[in-house]
Amino acid sequence: MIRKLRRKLGSSLADFCTYYLARRGYGFYKLKSTIDHAAAMTVKESEYYTEWRTPCPLFSPWVGHPDFRRVYEGVKSLTVVSPERCYMLASLARSAMKLNGNFAECGVYKGGTALLLARVLEETTDKKFYLFDSFEGLSKENKEHDNCYREGNYAFRSVESVKQALRDYERFIDIRKGWIPETFTGLENERDAFVHVDVDLYQAALDCCEYFYPRLVAGSVMVFDDYGFPACRGEKDAVDEFFEDKPESPTALLTGQAMVFKLPCSMKDAS
Repeated sequence: MIRKLRRKLGSSLADFCTYYLARRGYGFYKLKSTIDHAAAMTVKESEYYTEWRTPCPLFSPWVGHPDFRRVYEGVKSLTVVSPERCYMLASLARSAMKLNGNFAECGVYKGGTALLLARVLEETTDKKFYLFDSFEGLSKENKEHDNCYREGNYAFRSVESVKQALRDYERFIDIRKGWIPETFTGLENERDAFVHVDVDLYQAALDCCEYFYPRLVAGSVMVFDDYGFPACRGEKDAVDEFFEDKPESPTALLTGQAMVFKLPCSMKDAS
């Protein structure tokens, strides 16, 4: 009985302390040791890499709101992209729905985020959704820029499994197996409204920027999944380098992603 009482009192005290500190903007968090934590100590501008916590509860639809749950169902097991990043993808994709232009994803892996975006796209019938992936893992790394991930990481060789996951949307999906940028061949006259870039490495990210940017319609958006993650420094280097002389500039998000909206003033590039 005494032991049970002690356990109960201990739990109640811990709950009280957690509540008290949370009301004042503090909290308890588990220490983590991941590839990103290690990389954050070595990347340039390392002092600006931090874990951000909210001082109060905020609306977080990715924890299970019905609107998000509808497009997210079954996605988690097919992707390493976190729920909050998936929510940003779905939201930004919806903002591009009414624009003229197709959708594209570079870096498909098991097809999780492609499934998410296909569910958003099923509300329209006039767009194609192009999926680009080697299905052999990442391409060769750039020693100067890529600090953690290497050639062959994230290999998932079953294109058929991806097709099966997307079987209900095959009428508007075009899977392009091959290496970037060669796999873009034949689509030079296409225009794009939404592009999701999840390639982790410098050269592949730069190739995506160079190919898609001139083909984006006004108001379209590019989302870079790994921009803020220190283990994917190469992707951030490529994006920053590419947009250094452009009217647009990447906006870093708290999710670790970055987004770029195509401005009308740069549409001469698409002529």
